[in-house]
Amino acid sequence: MDKRLQRLRAADRVSAPMVIQALLPTMTVQTGDRVLGRDAALTAGFGRTVTGQQLAVLGVDRGVDIQSRREKNGGALTVPGYRTALRVIKHAAKFGWPVVSLINMPGADASPESERHGQSQAIADMIAAMGQLTVPNLVVFLGEGHSGGALAFANANRIIMLDDALFNVASPEAVTAILHGQQTVSDAIDLLPMTADALQARGLVDQIIAHDQADLITVINQTIERQLAPLQSLTATELIAQRERKFRQFLDSWPVN
Repeated sequence: MDKRLQRLRAADRVSAPMVIQALLPTMTVQTGDRVLGRDAALTAGFGRTVTGQQLAVLGVDRGVDIQSRREKNGGALTVPGYRTALRVIKHAAKFGWPVVSLINMPGADASPESERHGQSQAIADMIAAMGQLTVPNLVVFLGEGHSGGALAFANANRIIMLDDALFNVASPEAVTAILHGQQTVSDAIDLLPMTADALQARGLVDQIIAHDQADLITVINQTIERQLAPLQSLTATELIAQRERKFRQFLDSWPVN
């Protein structure tokens, strides 16, 4: 396995639950979509930071050992996960609370069961709702975030990535498979703009955080509050327009061959 992927998928990698615990000392957790149940990979709810900022948070986590990774489906969210997240952001919009997403996931669950329960519709609903949020939203890529499963959380005013994180339409392994093995996994990572540096150069990523800092969780949480601050004064119309402009500019930067 590529050394970059080994580091991203290591058991001691900083996780969404770790960041949320430090960000929100007290939190009201929301579990389940009230139809199919809960998704163990999702940590979602509301709380107040030590500085007094009320937030809604959505964290997707792979797990740290065999048992937890099995329980969390390796971070591949199922329909209940997306529907629970959607319920949380609707509450956030109602009460005027910014939404923070923390992502480390391979993508959405692609099992026949998820497809039967409307996985593609659940993802589409989440992407649309994030885009039309009338409150600020921000996403932090702590590790990997691939496919529409991750994009559902990334339709955001601010995108932050750890310097070794990845965000792409497909995982490196999937890209290699699509190219019928013509590229190695390492080459696939460099072939497309999925690294933090490449995405920042195209204007999609707003800030990069070094992953090897001793006080990484503190830095992440300080960055979240700092990036949210200027968004608080924007109107709902301005927030929606800013998200659309970000992704349109990214598409415009794509070379046409």
